Amino acid sequence: MRGEPLEHGIPLALRGRARPLHTAVSKPAALHRYDLLRIIRRTEPALVIPTVESTLVLLSEARDLLERHTTLAAPPPEVLDYALDKGKTLRLAARLGVPVPRSVQGERTGEIVWRALGSASRWRSSPMGTGYTAPPRTPWASRCATPGRPKSCSRCCTRSHRTPGRSVAALCGRGEPLALLAYSREREFPLSGGVSVLRKTIPLDARLATHATTLLREIGWHGVAMVEFKHDRASDSYTLMEINGRFQASTALSLDAGLNLPRLVAALYDVVEAGPIPTYRVGVEERWLRGDLLALRDGLAARHRRSATAAPAGAPPSRTAVVWHFLRDFRPRVRYDEFKWYDWHPGVVEAVSLLALLLAWLLEPVRRVPGYLRRPAVTSPAAAPVAPPHSAFTSSVTQRSIRA
Repeated sequence: MRGEPLEHGIPLALRGRARPLHTAVSKPAALHRYDLLRIIRRTEPALVIPTVESTLVLLSEARDLLERHTTLAAPPPEVLDYALDKGKTLRLAARLGVPVPRSVQGERTGEIVWRALGSASRWRSSPMGTGYTAPPRTPWASRCATPGRPKSCSRCCTRSHRTPGRSVAALCGRGEPLALLAYSREREFPLSGGVSVLRKTIPLDARLATHATTLLREIGWHGVAMVEFKHDRASDSYTLMEINGRFQASTALSLDAGLNLPRLVAALYDVVEAGPIPTYRVGVEERWLRGDLLALRDGLAARHRRSATAAPAGAPPSRTAVVWHFLRDFRPRVRYDEFKWYDWHPGVVEAVSLLALLLAWLLEPVRRVPGYLRRPAVTSPAAAPVAPPHSAFTSSVTQRSIRA
């Protein structure tokens, strides 16, 4: 479909018709794959660009069937495996001289945790996946596989840093870098490391460019990728965290900075005509407001152990600092991921999600009322039977204190 109409330089096949491909990943893999293929046969897009890792894995596994109807914007499976298998990524990076974090590998999450942390670990659940993580004062936190990755992949325990991450969004053709964009991950959710909710374009550091291109050139990467690092301000050094083989939250940032990565990917796969690759603007800031609200809640709860995610190593920021940073970033120059005048549909969906999130927070105290009403009956010395010493940890009072 070389005659595909364009809107703001992006093929319409990559916009409206690609959005239905984001279906529920909670379905069995075979059912999810069937839904995706059915949508592709019905809509006949010129190019399919996966934006969710679980979907990327499923489509890559069904590549033979998929490419009878369209083109999948993803590298070959043997190349993609370097982005999915973190252990493989770290071993390659160490061999190439790219700095890597101290890590522990294993096939099961529990095995990794016991090797790295011993018994001082607890279960963590977040929108980016589930896994074990260290308590707030321990310097280690796990970054486990996202649901949908191959079962044979290794999981790694990597050190958690409070310093902002540095990432390089890259477009490569058979390993050769065509476009690079560097940005700082100013704030993330969850606190222990995850999706960036506030990010800013920065000048491309020569060391960052060297580390990222060395890895992508070695594996022959084709398409878009994001290489994430942590920056140690004290030693002014970078440490590799991972390679992501799909479009990241930085996509809106790249568009606002003048680098149209979706169109460049379409040109790489001969869907649109290739043109000159512009340089990006430095200092552009982009915010995911709903994610930043979640980060605000996480920051406010960090000192009271009510956060669903672990805080980074070291003392969490004060509530005053968390609120000030959140309010400070409502600056006129800060842009927002979904709210664009030239593409207002995602903004409507995001606005509904924001209202639903705020409504859920407002109703949370109401949902707790039944528990408060039952608490006196449980905690009253006259009503609650005295538990023997060996079963003290089974009492509801103790269980509530553990969960709090």
